[in-house]
Amino acid sequence: MSKFLKFAAWTALAVLMASLVMGGLLLGLAQEGLAQAGSWHVVVDGEDLGNLIQLGDLETEHGVFGLVLAALALGFTLVVVLPLVLVLGVGLPILAVVVSLGLVAVVLTGVSALIAAPLLLPALLVYWLIKRDRRPVPASA
Repeated sequence: MSKFLKFAAWTALAVLMASLVMGGLLLGLAQEGLAQAGSWHVVVDGEDLGNLIQLGDLETEHGVFGLVLAALALGFTLVVVLPLVLVLGVGLPILAVVVSLGLVAVVLTGVSALIAAPLLLPALLVYWLIKRDRRPVPASA
């Protein structure tokens, strides 16, 4: 149990570090994209929508908190949400299919045993008669 807990702790630490790196990278790319946001314009039906889009500055005191919050959200998504989605979205339907096919196999085996019983019962009786022990049993005094 101790080995499993150590493995789980190291795995969680590795996933947390990876999420922090990915979150920092994604936010850095987003910040770089926001710095260049003035170089393009969104035009819908001939009207420039560039002045309608206002994004906050990421370099304020809330920027670091936002980076940490985004990294934690990414880590939570990778550690909790993704495994749950895989288990419930992939594993559960596969399990349901396997269980239903197993139930069908059990039902078919039972039906085939009922159908084959009139043919197998005499054959089993003959086999039992041939293989039984024919030594005399000593009488109890």
